Parts: sequence; C-alpha cells; structure tokens
Amino acid sequence: MNMKKSLVSALTTALVMGAASTTFAAANPFEDVPADHWAYDAIAQLAADGVIEGYGDGTYRGDQEITRYEMAQMIARAMAKGGGDKALIDKLAAEFADELNNLGVRVAALEVPLHL
Repeated sequence: MNMKKSLVSALTTALVMGAASTTFAAANPFEDVPADHWAYDAIAQLAADGVIEGYGDGTYRGDQEITRYEMAQMIARAMAKGGGDKALIDKLAAEFADELNNLGVRVAALEVPLHL
C-alpha cells in the first residue's frame, strides 16, 4: 500500500469509522472514483465532511502520491471537524506537526506551557 493510501486510510478510520452510526449516503463528487471502488464510501463521506476536496477538475486522483503539506491540510480539516478517533487524529497531528504549524494550525497536544 503506498503512502497516500495508508495515510488516507488512517484518516478515514479516525473520522468515518469513528462514527459507527454514519450511513454512507453521500454522493460521490469525484468522477474518477467508480461506485464499485474499494474506498468509494469512505472517499464520498470524507468529501461530504469537507476533509478532502479533490482537484478543481472534479477528480480525486487516488493513484497520485500526495505531499506532506496536502496530508497536513486534511488533518487540519479533520481536527476542525472533531469527533472520530481523537487518539489517531492526535497521532497524525504529531507526525505532521511541522506542516500543520506552517499552515497556522495549533496542535494543543504538542504545545509546551510556558513557565515564568
């Protein structure tokens, strides 16, 4: 499994599977993800939740590798959304702390209190 699939799978687990009562009824906004694709439901739900956006041409490009910055953007959106598996999201936030910092996202779990 390539890096993109494993990271997005982790994010999917943290968000989509964390809400057991979630029904995958979201419409698929990506023309290049067929309904019989193994990750169709998760991709559609993450898009509906605003965690992933795809590209301006209406594609997801699931076979294309993503950058750490792109992954950090997804993590930031997941953090803003809340819910799901907080421990897993926190673990991903720790891994991508530098990129999240560059995006201006505060990662409270990683901040050290200042003692005066």
